[in-house]
Amino acid sequence: MNEIDLYISVLLKFLTASLLLERVIEFFDKFLTLIGVASGKKNLLMRLADIPFSYDEQSQRTLKKVLLVQTAGIIIGTAICYFSGLGILKELKLVDSVHSRWFDILLSGIFISGGSEPIHQLINFLKGHKEQLAATNLKKMQEIGRLSSVNLQRPGQKIGITYQGGLYPDRPGHGLRKANPSYIVIHHSGTSTKASFEDVVNKEKQERKNARGAYRLDPSFHSVITYDGAIHNYCRWDSIGWHVAKGPRVSNANSLGLCFVGNFRNRSSGKNKPSEQQIEAGARLLALWRYLYDIEEKNVVRHSDVRRGKIICPGENFPMERLVARSTQLLKSWKQDDTILKDLEQFKKQRYIYV
Repeated sequence: MNEIDLYISVLLKFLTASLLLERVIEFFDKFLTLIGVASGKKNLLMRLADIPFSYDEQSQRTLKKVLLVQTAGIIIGTAICYFSGLGILKELKLVDSVHSRWFDILLSGIFISGGSEPIHQLINFLKGHKEQLAATNLKKMQEIGRLSSVNLQRPGQKIGITYQGGLYPDRPGHGLRKANPSYIVIHHSGTSTKASFEDVVNKEKQERKNARGAYRLDPSFHSVITYDGAIHNYCRWDSIGWHVAKGPRVSNANSLGLCFVGNFRNRSSGKNKPSEQQIEAGARLLALWRYLYDIEEKNVVRHSDVRRGKIICPGENFPMERLVARSTQLLKSWKQDDTILKDLEQFKKQRYIYV
């Protein structure tokens, strides 16, 4: 847009010079006619008397006049550019005004000697192009605004959780559930707290082997919460993940898996605890799942509760009771807020949530 404005401003300068040149050429043409009358030129007198010329005489006269007027136009145009300091290349910032001064002046003189009509056409073309660009940019801005509006209105904004089917919305994990989940299993990733969501996914993608052969857990957990408190949806919630071995009551088929990034097993170090951001984000997600699937507080369990004595997950340092209590507190407060309840009801209508 700025370049187009520059071109138009330069052309307007040359339009003024071109209009001035046209007036000078008109005066020059009339002056030549006057000289011809005063000197009794035969061709001029025949033209004034409306006596037709022969074809050759007419062509010769026209050619001479055009040549004379164009030559005079270039000379006068160059003079105008010289004395006014006009240079089309200089104005467009294409050349150094000192080293190319005479070439620029001559080129500019030739340019304005063509008359004002071509310059008018160029200006109109650039103005039309500018309007077209402005209209295109306006449409882009409107589309960005529309998408931003849609994003702001997405269900879950009120509670800070959005969902669009997880990492693989186009495929149902390890199969679709036969019934909605009735348990939530809490895990830790067993990695450094610095691990990213991508690190966890890559770990789950690694090939494992058992008596039945090779397999991969991916997608395993339904959501992963990194140390900064960010919630990353992984396996589709309406699908079976692969995060727990089957126990007496809990299995992959009837549970949701929630993983906190970190290793919280070591009692001797206070550093091996989830961050406050993780606990708060986890409590919000637990409250949401409990609301969506009507899961009781007692059905939120540790991974180690499913496989007692065989695994320590999410670790001794994980504040399980505080997490569940906070989710219950949030759930109660949401049920008393009509705005949040309306948001949650809209959340229920999304795809990939219910069987």
